[in-house]
Amino acid sequence: MTSKELNLKLISFLPEMKAYYNNTVSWQDGDETGSHIVFEDAFVPYIKECAKKQDAASTVKCFEVIEKLLLLNDEYTEEVIALSVLESLLFSETLSVDSLYSYMRRETKKLFNEVREGWSQFM
Repeated sequence: MTSKELNLKLISFLPEMKAYYNNTVSWQDGDETGSHIVFEDAFVPYIKECAKKQDAASTVKCFEVIEKLLLLNDEYTEEVIALSVLESLLFSETLSVDSLYSYMRRETKKLFNEVREGWSQFM
C-alpha cells in the first residue's frame, strides 16, 4: 500500500479527524505526505484528544480503525501503526497508555504487546 492509499483509508474510516489531517498535510505533500508523519502528527493527537475528553465513543472508533487497518495484512500499514501510533502512545507523557489498552482489539493488542516488549529491553 502506498502512503497516499493509507492516508485516504484513514480519512475514509475516520472523517471526523479531517481537520487534524488537513493541518498536517496542507503544508507538506497533501495526500502524498508520508503516512508515518500523518499518523504520528495527526492521528495520534486526535486519539489523545478523544481520550482526554473522555469521549469513549470516539476513542473506541479510533481503535476500531486501527484494527481494520491491521486486518488488511499490509506490511507498510503494520509498520506505520506499530512505529507511529502504538509506539507514540506507549511513550506519551500526557496520557497513560494503560487507560487506552482496554480500547484495543485483538490484533492491536498483539502488536502493541510486541512493541512494548521490544522496548522493554532498553528500559
